[in-house]
This record gives sequence, C-alpha cells and structure tokens, in this order.
Amino acid sequence: MELTKFFLFKLYEKDINNDNPLGMNGKLAEAYHSLLVDMWVGGDSKTAPFDLKRVLGKRVARFSGYG
Repeated sequence: MELTKFFLFKLYEKDINNDNPLGMNGKLAEAYHSLLVDMWVGGDSKTAPFDLKRVLGKRVARFSGYG
C-alpha cells in the first residue's frame, strides 16, 4: 500500500534521475502513476495498462508487440 501511495501522490518525482543515460527520464514512473490513477481514482470499472506496457516495451523486448 505504501508503494501505491508513493506513486499515486507523485512523491516519486523528486527521485527521478534525469542525468542517467540508461534511465527512462521518469517515463516508466509516469506510466505507472497514470495506471494507479485509473485504478484508484478513475470512474471506469475497467482499466488496461496499455501505456505502461508500451513504455516498458521500449526497454524490455519481451513486452514489445502484441504476443
């Protein structure tokens, strides 16, 4: 639950390292935040992690594509 709060309330923003050449400049954290907002705050009863999968797929080949 603490990790959910950490991302839901955007407390992660101060920990993003934009100088890391191997990092994603906070894109994965933002995608996870968006997913949590959809799940916890959104009005729809269904949520799909499309954006999180897309961002993750840019770094991890296993998550790219539709297979």
